[in-house]
Amino acid sequence: MKKKAGIGKDRKSSEPQEKECVDLRLYVANETPRCLTAYENIKKICEKYAGGKYRITVIDLLKNPEIAREEDITAIPTLIRVPRTEGRRKIIGVLSDTARVLAELDLPGKPSYYNHTTGKLLIMTANSMR
Repeated sequence: MKKKAGIGKDRKSSEPQEKECVDLRLYVANETPRCLTAYENIKKICEKYAGGKYRITVIDLLKNPEIAREEDITAIPTLIRVPRTEGRRKIIGVLSDTARVLAELDLPGKPSYYNHTTGKLLIMTANSMR
């Protein structure tokens, strides 16, 4: 019998466990379609822009409701980067807006510029800088 592909039982981490990796927490409520989509989207973004140096810890709030209160999680799925610093916000939803996710997470390999006013990603190329 094959195990259903999902986002983990309670907490799941994507390796490696390095000090300089991007450390993320994805708060979910069971394996709903929206939570599964959020996990797949952030995994793809991290593979492309974090160079494989990331860790995603999935926390099921149905199994750990006290964490929702401690972390002030009011909607799911919610993604935060750890450690949380001033100015870093939570990202709520299925994480399909790559430009917004990149801007909020400040990933090492992200494209050069994100315009918060227009919500558009401007990619600088060698030709556009001349």
